[in-house]
Amino acid sequence: MRYQTKAGILRTAMLPIAVLLMAATTTATTTGTTTVPGQVPATEPRSFDENISGAAILVDAGKAEAALVLLDSMLGQTDLPIEKGKIEGLRSFALARLNRIPEARKAIEAAVASSPAPTMLLLRQLFLLRAFNGDAPGASETLQLIAATDPEGLSELPTEIVSGVIGAVAKDPVRSFEVDYSLVQANWLPDDATISSLDQLRLRLVVELVKRERVDDARAILADVLNPIILVRIGIDKRLQALWPEVETRLGPGADIADAVFVAAAKARYDAAQKPAAPPAQRQPQALVQAPLQAPPQALIARLGYAEALNIASREPEALALLSDVVKTPAELAALNDREIWLVNLQAALLGDTGKVDEALARYDALNAAPIEGRPGLIGTIINQGLFAQGAGRAEKALAVADMADSKGPFANEFARAYTAQVRACALRQLGKPAEANAAVAALAAKPEINDSAYISAMICLDRMDDAAAAVVQQLASEDGRNEMLFELQPFLINDRPGANDPKQRAGMRALKARTDVKAAFAKVGRDLPARVSPPR
Repeated sequence: MRYQTKAGILRTAMLPIAVLLMAATTTATTTGTTTVPGQVPATEPRSFDENISGAAILVDAGKAEAALVLLDSMLGQTDLPIEKGKIEGLRSFALARLNRIPEARKAIEAAVASSPAPTMLLLRQLFLLRAFNGDAPGASETLQLIAATDPEGLSELPTEIVSGVIGAVAKDPVRSFEVDYSLVQANWLPDDATISSLDQLRLRLVVELVKRERVDDARAILADVLNPIILVRIGIDKRLQALWPEVETRLGPGADIADAVFVAAAKARYDAAQKPAAPPAQRQPQALVQAPLQAPPQALIARLGYAEALNIASREPEALALLSDVVKTPAELAALNDREIWLVNLQAALLGDTGKVDEALARYDALNAAPIEGRPGLIGTIINQGLFAQGAGRAEKALAVADMADSKGPFANEFARAYTAQVRACALRQLGKPAEANAAVAALAAKPEINDSAYISAMICLDRMDDAAAAVVQQLASEDGRNEMLFELQPFLINDRPGANDPKQRAGMRALKARTDVKAAFAKVGRDLPARVSPPR
């Protein structure tokens, strides 16, 4: 589902508030008579439950202003913390419908503070409003609370918002570790994500646990890792050397054992997504009825996950066949959400891997022509098209795609623009324009830390190998960049093979790895995965 506005997200995956309130326990009758605007005053005093239900009906009917009048009146008629909490909770929903987000956040925080056992309905609202207010630390605390008290409730949170909070706290090592640990322990795997999403969290968590000398805990997390790429990353990093025996056993000869396990798990998720969804079961309320949970994996995302697994297992023809009969028309492409677009991106890449360059570019063209509004991830697929076109020797096309990426300015951050600079510099060099190529990458060369991968690739294109080597050595020394750099230097990625995209980049990486300075830095912190358990490509 595409989430376009804050108010839209706050309404998504939620039963009507009036229905949710029907399970509330009966509370004391309020003194005096409070009427719902537009109704004939009741002859008997309305109970608290009747008033709160009436306000909920107004909110559901789109009459948030009228609901607030009633709720504000109710606040002055009770001193009971539980009742005040229920009123503030409903006020938060009404205020959110009016896009009064700061006030809505203040109200929901009061509601949660007043509740001895906050419901998932309230915690979801608290998480979203903290995230929308830019309070990533506060949102991460709510995320941890949900994971600890109601793990199933994580499936009610929009995946892109959770991912945004995870990214926003990434620079805080303590908070990031706590969030990763909470989500992994809760086995967070939303229906619109692939198995690899959780395995990425597991990788970060394994690194941090070993760093804290909690090797046995790291080993327990490793046991649940399914993606062979994550196993490889653990198996090449000397920080994780204590886990190498388990990794090699899990991979098996040629990584075939791990490939088979991963493909089977991804296929099971794909098969489950093809079955008609059963009527959702209603969970028992804590104070309010919860929204239905446990939806099956979304069909396109599950298909993407299965295709990714086949691709990782070097079963590219099967992966391509799985993707060949879906999302064919412009209307279908325009209907994809920000996660589903990567299915078409993978299809285009697989077409390129099989030598069908024109078909790959056409598929990219069709995807990237779709509207980007509501799908900022399209800037990534545009960049991928540029990288592919340049690597395939289509320099003019690469420049045209770089122009397209630049035209999407508001959707491209500094990191993305660095890739565009790389594409432009490499394409210009292919066209025999070295001065223009160096000019295109000047801003990135001045601040290579913006995007080390784009910088290193651009330096290889421009034959500035000393600059590239210095960046590689720096990344190998970096706690954050080391694992990625070790992976990018693995033989199965940089060895030459027929039909491989961008042979100049592969040759450049091999030349860098052979240098004395890079070789020493590499050996200090990592290793090549042993050939007996290494994947073929």
